[in-house]
Amino acid sequence: MDCKPILYTYGNIHIDVAALIPLLHRYNINCVVDCRPANNLRILQNTTSNELSATLRQHHIAYLPFFQHFGAFPPDTLNSSGEPVYRKVIKSDTFLKGIERLKNGIGKGYTICIIDNQNDTEKSKRYTLIGEYLKESCNIIHLLPNGHYTTQSEVAQQIQEKENRQRHRNSTSQELGKTGELIAANYLTENGYRILDTNWNLHKGCELDIIAMKDFRIHFIEVKTRATDKFGEPEMAIDQKKLVNISKAIYTYRRERKLYNVEYQIDSIAIIYHNENDYTLNHFLDLRGSNQACTEVINYSPTTLSNLPHDGRNFTPLAH
Repeated sequence: MDCKPILYTYGNIHIDVAALIPLLHRYNINCVVDCRPANNLRILQNTTSNELSATLRQHHIAYLPFFQHFGAFPPDTLNSSGEPVYRKVIKSDTFLKGIERLKNGIGKGYTICIIDNQNDTEKSKRYTLIGEYLKESCNIIHLLPNGHYTTQSEVAQQIQEKENRQRHRNSTSQELGKTGELIAANYLTENGYRILDTNWNLHKGCELDIIAMKDFRIHFIEVKTRATDKFGEPEMAIDQKKLVNISKAIYTYRRERKLYNVEYQIDSIAIIYHNENDYTLNHFLDLRGSNQACTEVINYSPTTLSNLPHDGRNFTPLAH
């Protein structure tokens, strides 16, 4: 570690002063900066600010309440959810005064630990605001209740890795969904359905995956594809809220296409997909509710689908 001064942080909604004192002594911390609200017992939980202050002073550790600097931010620095916005907070007078006081304390030889009530370091203000602002001038060490610690850069790396994993999962899920919709379209056209539209959007949450016609009846088909049934069958993902959204989209679609007098029903196609030669497809016809009640279920697998094209483009959309 380089020669920059060290700034410690600690967060725990259940702050136990008896456990905190040994942790502070281990790192030779002689000053605690408390970012918790002094009069909010729901937040303070086990140890109030007055109790913490008195106990720390008995152990020759200075105590400074800093909620006014790093806890209560001006309304114009908050987003619509009430969370502080970094680029706004770091320009506020209250925050900058707190930063200046921290630097003065470090300059006087104090080893400072900032504490708050947030267990999750990644979501804490001591990481997202203070640590980010001071990471170039201080080595930020986040102490953990188990006695271990993590650095500002390590937390940032953990967040980046989580985001990368989530992006990969989202990308994989999208690819799987597209594959499932192609399989469903192939199955439908092979069985006498004419595809009218795919991925028709009313707005977010109100999408119709496949709209198909057979025997002068429109089928609005929700397609659910999963790689495994470990977390439940894919058709179980269609809940009452989803059915309500589908119904809203159907109402608008029928009105725009002037299909008022054509009979229709809601279907679901559920696919467990391993590869193009290993999957199962269940077609639930005429859903009657989110409990999977329907008039009929048709089961298919690759062995029952003869000579199906793989690109899903063997349908002619209805002109509109």
